Amino acid sequence: MLRNILATLKPLGKSQIFWCTIGAVICLIWMGTLRETENPDYADASQYIGSAVNIAKHGIVNDRLHQTGETVAPDIGREPGYPLLLSVILQIDTSLEKISRDCLYQGGCGTEPYLLGKWTNRLLIVAAGFVMFFAIRGITGSPFAAIFGGMHIWLNHQAHKNHDYMISDPLALFLASLLVFSIAWAWKKPNPIAWIFPASVFVWLAFTKAVYIYFLPLALIAGLLFTILSKSAWRSSFLRLLIFAFISSTPILLWMDRNHEISGRYQFSDSRGGIALSTRVVFNEMDIIDYLAAFTYWTRGAGDSWAEDLFPPEVVRPFGWYEEDGYYLRGQLGFGKRVNEIIATEGLTKIEATDKVEQELKDAILSHPAKHIATTIPLIYRGIWIDEFAIVTFPAFIALLVYALKLRRALLLAVLLPSLFSLVFYAAFSLNIARYQMTALPGFSIAFAFFALWAREKIQNCLKNHRLVSVEENKNV
Repeated sequence: MLRNILATLKPLGKSQIFWCTIGAVICLIWMGTLRETENPDYADASQYIGSAVNIAKHGIVNDRLHQTGETVAPDIGREPGYPLLLSVILQIDTSLEKISRDCLYQGGCGTEPYLLGKWTNRLLIVAAGFVMFFAIRGITGSPFAAIFGGMHIWLNHQAHKNHDYMISDPLALFLASLLVFSIAWAWKKPNPIAWIFPASVFVWLAFTKAVYIYFLPLALIAGLLFTILSKSAWRSSFLRLLIFAFISSTPILLWMDRNHEISGRYQFSDSRGGIALSTRVVFNEMDIIDYLAAFTYWTRGAGDSWAEDLFPPEVVRPFGWYEEDGYYLRGQLGFGKRVNEIIATEGLTKIEATDKVEQELKDAILSHPAKHIATTIPLIYRGIWIDEFAIVTFPAFIALLVYALKLRRALLLAVLLPSLFSLVFYAAFSLNIARYQMTALPGFSIAFAFFALWAREKIQNCLKNHRLVSVEENKNV
């Protein structure tokens, strides 16, 4: 299988090699000129780093660093995909020795321990561009479109800005891109065994971004519908679906069983779902003025200034990150306050109280589904601005989805669905800050490539018509 995969990478023309090299070099130079953060282990990064250190030193997944001599027991933390990669990187030099509990949780350990980690993130972004180049070349058959798809990743400066934080987003971008490539590759192979490749990539993606375990049932339902509709080849399609389902679900179920042995609950990662829901549900309180202000405020660049000019201060203020009455802090802190309140008044355990609050949040969504759907739209809008070229790629992405549905382009739908899931799921169940949509970039990259093909065709037709008009005019003269 590996030989077949590599065979698709070989036939490259000189112009393709030239433009890919240019794009990759510009990408690396750009990231090298960005101002480095002073705290690459800030906030979420400290959890990934803690888990990476424990994997490297003890072979155990646990997000918290312990005192010297203290027993480190397996725990349910964040997704282990990125910490596993980071644990390998930290052992290449002396980085592991420079990270301690004392510094990590008291202002950070500086930038020196994470130099190789930063370069790993950079190379993952560059590699994602190459993967999208080959994926789009396989989907469209056009080197021209493939170059534009790769350039979309390499020149996407907005998406590169957080690369020096030790968080999983660059790896997630690479894996989401690799998933697109693997689907396009396996789609054209007659042997169903080829679907082991996309299934394996999906597993790694789910172990990097846990939200994708919710994509699996949707993907299997879509695959089943395709199997039913493909009348002549339904046996082969069904076998492909079975292979993908078995390979992709088995490691996830085994990990959940591992977590059940630790906590007594079948869960994939730590219980961050309640806080995520809490920070999402508060946006359902928006009225029509808040709704319009959200679109304005979340526009990248001058959006917050425009909102301050167009709307009253009491409307704009809640969109600030650290406003006491703002959406973010009310959502983040409100969940814990409600849990503690239930513990105090009803005598429940913390786990029971957490479950009850999560159910309250779900009930709040289900009791007003239309409003939740409506408020999801500006949150989708909030997330698209991770893309430097969103003003072109988002409309192109929607148009391409409609085109694929209308003409029943099954392969095109299959490679766009993971990005569509990312756009909708994060917006429906979290506050959907822009970096959450790193996994939507492959879909935008495909849309950008098809837009480039469309634009080239329009330009060529215009030039052709202009030449014909010129010829007619010369004949008349």
